[in-house]
Amino acid sequence: MLRIRRRLCLLTCALLLPLAALAGAKDAPLELRIAVPSDRQATYFIRLLEESLQLIHQPYQIEYVKDIPARRMWSMLGSGGINIFYGMQTKDKDRSRQLVTVRHGLTNGLIGQRVLLVRRGDADIFARVKSLQDLKSSGMVAGFGAGWGDTKVWKAADLPFYEHSAPWSTIYAMVAAGNRNVDYLPRGVNEVLAEARQHPELVVEQRLLMVYPGDLVFYLSSSAAGYRPIIERALREAESTGLKERLLDEAFGADIKALGLKRRLRLQLSAPAK
Repeated sequence: MLRIRRRLCLLTCALLLPLAALAGAKDAPLELRIAVPSDRQATYFIRLLEESLQLIHQPYQIEYVKDIPARRMWSMLGSGGINIFYGMQTKDKDRSRQLVTVRHGLTNGLIGQRVLLVRRGDADIFARVKSLQDLKSSGMVAGFGAGWGDTKVWKAADLPFYEHSAPWSTIYAMVAAGNRNVDYLPRGVNEVLAEARQHPELVVEQRLLMVYPGDLVFYLSSSAAGYRPIIERALREAESTGLKERLLDEAFGADIKALGLKRRLRLQLSAPAK
């Protein structure tokens, strides 16, 4: 009988130890290092990440890495210099062995609703646009950063575009100059008015809304892949409780309302084939 009791005790301990390890792993803080661009967008994404983790009572520690050029941020994420960042979800990023996609859209598709930043003198040109074919026939060239997923959307629609490999901040002056082979910047409805305030040499086009499927997501470095299910659960909870909607409204609601999206002419674009 004593031997049986000892065997039962050993078996019970063997079963409980893995459960205790799992509980300890859950309580261990996520150690996050995130790049933080110096713009208003960053504030929303940081708040969403932190408050979502708080919602599920997940401990975390965050190191903020600031003043890093955008292209270097992705290089640092791939090499593990940072372990989380947000950006437009693309096939290339999703297939990368160095990046892990957190499968939850961060803006409810706002980034896929585009309003144009244009030169003041070109308002009449865009006023005549009533279709994608009209936009193509106008000869106006869209501007994007090099390698952005949006370029594939414009290419699929056979719309002319320019890819800017220099620091993004220099493209606004290029559009304003009118002689640099880039005529308009399609910007997300959550960012266009803030950029217009920073660049008064350009204006927000008042009639058009270009729409295509797309959103931003968090990407993790491969070394932080184990954090994905935790962050996905936190973001789902933020969605279901209304936290994400509240944060979106606080960050961008006033600007989006000012754009008058319902009165605009929608030009529907397609996402590139998978």
